Amino acid sequence: MLPYSPWLAWLIPIIGSLSVPIIAKINGKLRDWLSFTFVATSSIFTFSMLPDVFNGRSAELQVQWIPYFNLSYGVLIDPLSVFMASLVSFIGALIMLYSIGYMAHEEGLTRYYFFMLLFIGGMIGLVMANNFFQLYIFWEIVGLCSYALIGFWYKKPEAVRAGMKAFIVTRIGDVCLLLGILILYLNTGQLTFSAVRNSASPLSASLLTTVALLFFGGAIGKSAQVPLFVWLPDAMEGPTTVSALIHAATMVKAGVYLVARTAIVFPSLSSEYLLAVAGVGAVTAFMAATMALATFDIKRVLAYSTISQIGYMMFSLGLGTSGGWLASQFHLMSHALFKALLFLCAGAVIHVTGTRDMRQMGGLKRYMPVTYVTFIIGALSLSGVPPFNGFWSKDLILEECFKLGGYMGSFLFFVGTSTAIITVAYAIRMTALTFMGEEPNLLKGKKLCEAPNVMTVPLIVLASTCVASGFLQPYFIGFMSQILPRANELSIASIEALPLTVSLIALIAGGLPAYIIYVRRSVSPETFT
Repeated sequence: MLPYSPWLAWLIPIIGSLSVPIIAKINGKLRDWLSFTFVATSSIFTFSMLPDVFNGRSAELQVQWIPYFNLSYGVLIDPLSVFMASLVSFIGALIMLYSIGYMAHEEGLTRYYFFMLLFIGGMIGLVMANNFFQLYIFWEIVGLCSYALIGFWYKKPEAVRAGMKAFIVTRIGDVCLLLGILILYLNTGQLTFSAVRNSASPLSASLLTTVALLFFGGAIGKSAQVPLFVWLPDAMEGPTTVSALIHAATMVKAGVYLVARTAIVFPSLSSEYLLAVAGVGAVTAFMAATMALATFDIKRVLAYSTISQIGYMMFSLGLGTSGGWLASQFHLMSHALFKALLFLCAGAVIHVTGTRDMRQMGGLKRYMPVTYVTFIIGALSLSGVPPFNGFWSKDLILEECFKLGGYMGSFLFFVGTSTAIITVAYAIRMTALTFMGEEPNLLKGKKLCEAPNVMTVPLIVLASTCVASGFLQPYFIGFMSQILPRANELSIASIEALPLTVSLIALIAGGLPAYIIYVRRSVSPETFT
């Protein structure tokens, strides 16, 4: 581990954000490249912590702040925090590199880079925090940055409305989280994760359930789950790089992190709480997938897709098993990689065509071969096609539902499989409408070409990770299971035959009709619009 890595990992982007206005006075290009350098440097520090944690050397560093109230600030170095910090900084660095090309002709770039750096630093600070008070401070920083970046094009009324909508809707969840933290503090006098874990056992089951449900309310808002999902599709009014950061690495993943951390901090969670998490996740996963299938705005398709995939992670956490917890985190990693890739590919397409409507696209594979191939890889990962990462993580969730059995396990297995069928269908539909067929009249006469290297390099890197990361499953499970109290019960390495067969059938059930309709055009797509 590099010296002071747990602190510098989040301090460097935040300090970088404060220095952006000064650097901009010197040179605009220098501002752009240094913004990328700040996040890339942060990723070096986060990745330097991985070997220590992998070898079982977790740690907690803290400094007393207000002794009278037993408040401190500190950092937690454990598998969950370091995994999340590494993911955020890695994807954040690629998005910042992509931004240099994508945002080159925009005004207000100093404001853009200020909030992007603060956003990334705030998210790393959130996942590295060792107490709920500090987590909440960074939680609000992330919310503020999302509001500012969604409304980046403030001269567009719809962008302003979208930013305000995100701010107001997520505040509902934030109030729930704050209430949960206050109730916890008033009953235990502690906010540090380790101290809360040690002092939570004597508390009544009803009180723990109340606190956990309030925390989940916060997660519902941040992670755009039913019923607080309405802000995320409208958030597509911001720059595509902002959408990629929100969906892949920051805001919507904060809620999943909170639910995962809650499962570690509280020694036992009631069946009522787990049922709520699983139920909300299942309903969200299926409902959002159907919405993605009926949308023509490419960014909104990806937004509904994110809501659906977060639902997968939530109902996996709601299983209440160590295997379900691990499966959700593995899918979080897979989703972060392929969704960042898909958003950045969509950004490249929008950059060239000037439209988000897939009905006004088509035939782009001839002009944008790199974007096309990398988008295909992202879509295959999203669909859960082997050997791409989405197959390994989604199948792991379905296996855990199957292993749980009973009414709950069977229901979640059915919902997960049904959602997988729809996911394959909208992924093929999105790919075909955007890249295949003949180019529409709207694009004829336009100068269509591949995106510049500064934009395609991040696409190639992310596409490579979508191929490679699925094979890291055994190492990921070994790494993350250190944090779980029942790690010795795990038997995830084996692949269940029935869930695997059903998963492959789902690929065919969703993929074949979509291929006939949107790729072969044997049936006119207009029939279904």
